[in-house]
Amino acid sequence: MQIFYNEPIRDFSKEENRKWISPAIQKIRNRFPIFVPAIVSGEEIKNLSKEKHTNPANKEEITTEYSLSNSSALEKAIRSSKKYFSNWSKLDPKERISILCKTGNLISENKDELCALILLETGKNIPEAEADIIEAVDFCRYYASEYEKIFKGQRIDLPGEENLYSYKPKGIVGVIAPWNFPAAILTGMCAGPLVCGNAVLLKPAEQSSAIGLYLYRLFLKAGVPNEVFHFLPGKGEEIGAEIVRHPEVAVINFTGSREVGVSILKECGNIGPDAKRIKRALCEMGGKNPIIVDGDADLDLAVEGALHSAFGFQGQKCSALSKLIILDSCYKMFQSRFVEAVSSLKIDSPEILSAKIGPVINEESKQRLEKVLGDHKNKILFQAKISEDLKNKGHYVPPTIFEEDDWNGDLARKEFFGPFVTFFRVKKFEEAIERANDSDYALTAGLYSRNPEHIEKAKRKIEAGNFYINRAITGAVVERQPFGGFKLSGVGAKAGGPDYLKSFLEPVTITENTMRRGFTADLIQ
Repeated sequence: MQIFYNEPIRDFSKEENRKWISPAIQKIRNRFPIFVPAIVSGEEIKNLSKEKHTNPANKEEITTEYSLSNSSALEKAIRSSKKYFSNWSKLDPKERISILCKTGNLISENKDELCALILLETGKNIPEAEADIIEAVDFCRYYASEYEKIFKGQRIDLPGEENLYSYKPKGIVGVIAPWNFPAAILTGMCAGPLVCGNAVLLKPAEQSSAIGLYLYRLFLKAGVPNEVFHFLPGKGEEIGAEIVRHPEVAVINFTGSREVGVSILKECGNIGPDAKRIKRALCEMGGKNPIIVDGDADLDLAVEGALHSAFGFQGQKCSALSKLIILDSCYKMFQSRFVEAVSSLKIDSPEILSAKIGPVINEESKQRLEKVLGDHKNKILFQAKISEDLKNKGHYVPPTIFEEDDWNGDLARKEFFGPFVTFFRVKKFEEAIERANDSDYALTAGLYSRNPEHIEKAKRKIEAGNFYINRAITGAVVERQPFGGFKLSGVGAKAGGPDYLKSFLEPVTITENTMRRGFTADLIQ
């Protein structure tokens, strides 16, 4: 019996937990640029076009040269998956469970190098990268323990009748992973379908393809057969779209933008006359996440939680705080404390452990966010300062606080995916809940309050897949806070929760009448 436990996170205030950082970063840097091939059935696909990705903190440093997978590579992966699917799906479930546990252990054993790679390829600092890796380990162990509860099925037997309710894997799963949690989300998106006996086509994000390759190889090292697990780097609009359209792919497992997620759902719902299955799509698509600060809130706690929620990894999290809805009675006091806290954030290279704010992922993201700043410059309450050296070297965008009273404008409704947060003032608690719910999204939300009546009311009324009270709204932990939202945030699948694996399984009922009427002739001796 697999007993799940959460992997502990190291305390970086202790010197012994910091000694590895510089050597690990240099070790990864010595490998640049890392070549990322397409791999099908264990073999690298040759003669593919390639593109480059640079370090977000140093745009002159090429981190990765990744292959652009094509339709030929995809077809080869599909043929292999179909041929060997039955071998993998019929394997003793305990063997697949064991392989997943080994994968988690290997990720844990390699976390120093993985942390360094995440830092250099995505600009995520060491504490955030560590949490990313730990969550990847947790996904492996949790899904192993959950599948152990599922695979035996359920029996209801009566005199003369046997009934078995069980599950079968769906088939080929296309995984289209994001760059912002390049270890945790990618690992969980692959681990779930694999332990259930499915074949997987992995399309990592272009911006974090080297991390994807590293993790893919750990899965294989743990024992996942390369005939049913294929690595297809490339552009989302090219190879990603081909995976979505392919008729042999049974499930699309996607995390990313609302626009792409909605297009995937439309494509999967487009059932043609020759279709042989209804393709399932699991899409997690982001949020415009609020925190309500009640009039009697502990403001020290609220400032700390809001600061972490808004600016962790430069706000590049689908769970990140975007709207602060503050009661009038504490508005000015909270505002002054929060502005002071933001002004104290150190902006520097993620290689510097004390730096709290690093770069955004690439030049495209920087330009998009700078346009937001230009469009709403008259709403800026506070903007942090960034040195010219950092601006010239990497993709740095200043942490910015806006102040707004228009509940229908972009500052209230549009996800920016950057280090921006907007203040909104309300007079009554009931209005705060109404404003928090007035959104296309329902991913995360938070409340800081010491009023038991208000807390209970918010528990009943807030529309969010993950609602946090008197704590930060980012940093969901596997099993404790299964993660996922509804409305236009997603389809309700909760990663790291007890229902997630069933998204990759077909439920089947088998009933047998055991009141036999004689024997067949070939059994009579």
